[in-house]
Amino acid sequence: MKLRFGFFLFFAVVAGLWPVSSPGQISDAQAYKWYEQGRRELSRQDYPKAIAAFDRAILQQRNFAEAYLGRGLAHAGQGEFDRAVDDCTRSLDFKSSLVEAYRCRGKAYAALGRPDRAVEDYTQLLTRNSGDAAALRNRGSVRAQLNQWDLAIEDFTRAIALDPKNAESYYNRAVARERLGQSQEAVEDYGQALSLNPKDFNSYLNRGIAYDRLGQEERALADYSRAIDLNPDRSDLYARRALIQARAGRYDAALEDLSRALSLNPEDPRYFNQRGLVYRKNGHPEKAVADHSRAIELSPMAGEGYYLRGQAFFDQGQKEKAGQDFQKACALGITEGCRSARLFEK
Repeated sequence: MKLRFGFFLFFAVVAGLWPVSSPGQISDAQAYKWYEQGRRELSRQDYPKAIAAFDRAILQQRNFAEAYLGRGLAHAGQGEFDRAVDDCTRSLDFKSSLVEAYRCRGKAYAALGRPDRAVEDYTQLLTRNSGDAAALRNRGSVRAQLNQWDLAIEDFTRAIALDPKNAESYYNRAVARERLGQSQEAVEDYGQALSLNPKDFNSYLNRGIAYDRLGQEERALADYSRAIDLNPDRSDLYARRALIQARAGRYDAALEDLSRALSLNPEDPRYFNQRGLVYRKNGHPEKAVADHSRAIELSPMAGEGYYLRGQAFFDQGQKEKAGQDFQKACALGITEGCRSARLFEK
């Protein structure tokens, strides 16, 4: 299952994201002018120009907390998260009440792979405003990075209570519940996310995986098909759907999906092995041999291809070749290959 640990949010710059100072609050009118210019550039996501303007504002007034915050957000927008941490810290040094600096720094810490520090900053935000749903979502996300799944679920649940129309909170809680093996609860949350965002590809994909785990294969099939509609160039989606089709005995449909997967990703040995298995079940061992041989060419040190080709050779009555493949699979660590090789020795 592909987890969206983006639940780690990227920086979206919004005008008015932090308190706006008035000229009367700033001792230097030029500093205020450059600060406002930086805000405008930031709202346009022109980060280099925003940084240049905030630089000028700080040059005019060294303790201009909002200007440090603005520059920190611009650095974050460019992926310069270390600099973002530095600037957001400076803004708090000059004005500890500038709470948006905690949000800025928390996001930067999360992006730098320092979730423990991010949790501290989001907790600071929530100490000042326990009803900050975005801070709860963000803290839940970084708690997920720390594998604190129960605490993450608590944060997402609180965020949902405060903002029940936010699809991300349901999606994130679903991912956390899946990690705890709560597949049925995850399915329900993905459903809520989809009711709010009907074109959310990841919710369809992950709900399909959850349905698959619950043994609800036709529902999983429907979700994989919807995910394919939304993202038809993902080869793995066709492979997932093919597994369900094959288990249901719909071999032609499975072969069609696997051929599509291979057209999108012709160098993946897993798809050749998977299609070879379907060919074998569908009574075409010679085509199975060809697919497993191609998988071996692509990944000669993986034993699975040898083991599966050995089975196909056995179906054809080519026992000597089957035995050789089983021995090779055994040498490469495939337990079933060793068992089959021993049977041939008897």
